[in-house]
Amino acid sequence: MRIQILLTAFAACWIAAPVHASDINVVGLWLTADGSAHVDIADCGDGTPCGTVVWVDPNQPGTGTDDNNPDPELKGQSIVGSKMLWGFKPNSEKWGSGKIYDARDGKTYKSKLKLTEDGKLNVKGCVGPFCKTLVWTRVAAE
Repeated sequence: MRIQILLTAFAACWIAAPVHASDINVVGLWLTADGSAHVDIADCGDGTPCGTVVWVDPNQPGTGTDDNNPDPELKGQSIVGSKMLWGFKPNSEKWGSGKIYDARDGKTYKSKLKLTEDGKLNVKGCVGPFCKTLVWTRVAAE
């Protein structure tokens, strides 16, 4: 009986073992939820993800230049090449404590990234306790 209890307890711990965020592959090219941009997520150099805008849809208004950036040196620059995601830390099954920059309003928000079972990326932006999750899809390699 003791062996059965120990085996059951071991199995429960093994099944419930958390996946570390560093093992979650968010690296790659992603289409934003509204389809207006491609963001290339790569290693920042320290094992954490960073996202850079690499394409914007020229047919959508307000996607070409960073007109709302509070930094005078960046204001009016092309959004392509700008850093959009940074500062993440592993947190259970996701990347947490990061930042996301929204060029539409020129603001930076707290952010979390979580890869879903179907391969989508939940990108959460938060202001205080209020959060909004956007679903990004991987861009297929051509």
